[in-house]
Amino acid sequence: MIEYYKENLQFYIILFVWLLVGMVAGPVVYLVLPASLILMRQKGMWEELFIGFFFILILSDSELPVLLFAKNIKIVYLVMLAGFFIKDNEEFRPFSKIHTYFIPFFIIGIICLFFSPSLFIGFQKTFSYILMFILIPNFVTKLYRDHKETFFRNLIFFGATICIAGFLLYFVKKEYAFNAIIGRYNGIFGNPNGLGLYAFLLFALFFTLNDIYEDLFSRLEKGIVYFAILFSIIFSNSRNAFISVVILIVFENFFKRSSFLGIIMSIILFSASLLISDYIPILIRQLGLESFFRLNTLQELSGRAVAWQFAWHKIQNNYFLSRGFGYDEFTMRANYHMLSKMGTQGGVHSSYLSLWLNFGLVGMLVYLRSFFLTFFKAIKINRVSFSIMYAVLFSAAFEGLFIGSLNPQMIILLITITILCDSDFHRVDAEIQELEIA
Repeated sequence: MIEYYKENLQFYIILFVWLLVGMVAGPVVYLVLPASLILMRQKGMWEELFIGFFFILILSDSELPVLLFAKNIKIVYLVMLAGFFIKDNEEFRPFSKIHTYFIPFFIIGIICLFFSPSLFIGFQKTFSYILMFILIPNFVTKLYRDHKETFFRNLIFFGATICIAGFLLYFVKKEYAFNAIIGRYNGIFGNPNGLGLYAFLLFALFFTLNDIYEDLFSRLEKGIVYFAILFSIIFSNSRNAFISVVILIVFENFFKRSSFLGIIMSIILFSASLLISDYIPILIRQLGLESFFRLNTLQELSGRAVAWQFAWHKIQNNYFLSRGFGYDEFTMRANYHMLSKMGTQGGVHSSYLSLWLNFGLVGMLVYLRSFFLTFFKAIKINRVSFSIMYAVLFSAAFEGLFIGSLNPQMIILLITITILCDSDFHRVDAEIQELEIA
């Protein structure tokens, strides 16, 4: 890993300059960063362009006033990447087709815009969502063709560096990395749940790469990366992230033995969880884990129950087709004072309810169809896709994973889906190739 930092020192200096200019010089960053991107593209630094975008998305997740510039400039970055993609399209051929699975959902999203209460924001979110689904898979496939597995090494090391940077920030400037109001660690992210979701998805990506490329990382490197990720999850007290990781590992053990056994066990475990749900708090107390699982907030799910009830009430007004991207934020913001008094702040905290609230039942079902189609294709290539899919579906139930676009969580999910869906990234397991998916 030390060799990685030596080889990428110049790139980290560039990132530091962006950060420093954005924090200190304000509007100057709107000149410096685009100029940097143009120079990087001219020098063929496509990997740096891609990871630099990842970096800006991570900064944009922060709630620190000094990092506000990242929220504003990320759309500029995305548009410039789109411009490079169009101008240098020969560099990306053959194109990734993952976005084609989601075209029906994109169409519904555009139709819903006609009913949007905030057309400009709705259009911006729809536009960025479509661009992310087109650009990210194409950049990943191009960078793999250019650099092979080295690109994935650099990507994982960068992702782990973000976790490590959060630890360092905690000791240097604790108030920036620790939310004193709720008493939880959030690293350089805006909130602990954002860090937890990021760490879980990074774990899933790292898990996938280790399954495909067994010798890509040394034992020491695996230990460092896993420690950085898992420590972030544990220290942030993210129940959702912790359980998602457990689901991924448990299901993978079943599917390694037999795909049929894995499916049967998943049904059994899901049914059992419904039966024993009332006994979970008792088990947590017996294990002495009340603090980690924040048992005092478990029944209300840290305010999620209130948000879900409110969202379900609003869904009744636009049951089958709704008002497009941004409607959930518009609705929650308009009722912020009432909801905060009831114990919840922020968004809907469920991808499924967010999809339903924004796009209606039709839009939610179309999105889930597209999601399942991508994973059904992935399952034919690699069995680990089962485990990733189940863990992501669980995590999405408690976070707005599927509804966001310009955030660090979505980009990791898209990278993982791209790797799982394309057989060019790994050999096809003979047993899985014979598996028939309806």
